[in-house]
Amino acid sequence: MKQKRSICLSLNQIKMKNCPYCGNNGKFYLKVYSRIYHRCSKCDLIYKDFQESYDKSVAVYRDKYFSKYSSEQLRGNRNKLFESILNRIERKRQVGRLLDVGTGCGFFLVAAQKRGWKPAGIEPSMQSVEFGRKKSRLDIFHGTLMEYAGDAKLDAITFINVLEHSVEPWQEIERAGKFLKPGGLIYIRFPNGLVHGKIQLLASRIGLSNRVGRFLVFHKYSFTPGYIRRLLSDSGFSEITFQNSQLSEGDPGGLFSNVFVTRAAKRSFYLVAKAIEIITHKQLLLGPSLEVTATKRYAG
Repeated sequence: MKQKRSICLSLNQIKMKNCPYCGNNGKFYLKVYSRIYHRCSKCDLIYKDFQESYDKSVAVYRDKYFSKYSSEQLRGNRNKLFESILNRIERKRQVGRLLDVGTGCGFFLVAAQKRGWKPAGIEPSMQSVEFGRKKSRLDIFHGTLMEYAGDAKLDAITFINVLEHSVEPWQEIERAGKFLKPGGLIYIRFPNGLVHGKIQLLASRIGLSNRVGRFLVFHKYSFTPGYIRRLLSDSGFSEITFQNSQLSEGDPGGLFSNVFVTRAAKRSFYLVAKAIEIITHKQLLLGPSLEVTATKRYAG
């Protein structure tokens, strides 16, 4: 564990050919517009070769999140997704103290509160924090998980489409573990890097890379189940379980003609992916987003 941590790079530098997690020599994997991604053959992390500093990355979400990215929550497009996430968590843990990292405007906290949880959130966007505090009187810390100093031993911590935006996601997971009780649950939802990557590779071969790219999701990192499993295991978690995630109801990429077509298409896609997941005993996960739960190991 300590040896692995010493290999991780500071990420204050810009160009990264070596894997920022394990230090292995990454190989070119794909290109999305002008962004180049490498894939590590050792830990299976897919990472962008150009990374901004931690401070610059946080500033983007602090200053621009509410105006550019909050519409999905404000329109209620994630409400059913939030209920699905809580269902997943509650199948494994009784209600208790929950912390949502990157909580946005706090709608997930509202849903959790209604079901008996004692929720709190962390959010770098002050506009989003003020919205959640004013509208629903939510407990939201303004800042990042690395700045958070809560001392409560939590029953659950959630990262809902947040971790792939982090400059050093392994540090976030390690710190999350410090706030969890032994046996506490971590939940992560993330874009399925294998599916998005394979589609982009196929599109590039037939000359449709730029047209298809806007419908795919690539952030600072593109996670695979193999990498997330490695990350969680290295960080002191066990009972690691993956499945396809239910999709939100929005269409930020403008792929479909109207809201009803969007919902029908997304529902159909999810059901097909879920059927394949069941038939293959979770060996083949083809949904555009995945979710994983894991348990903090007990000491000793």
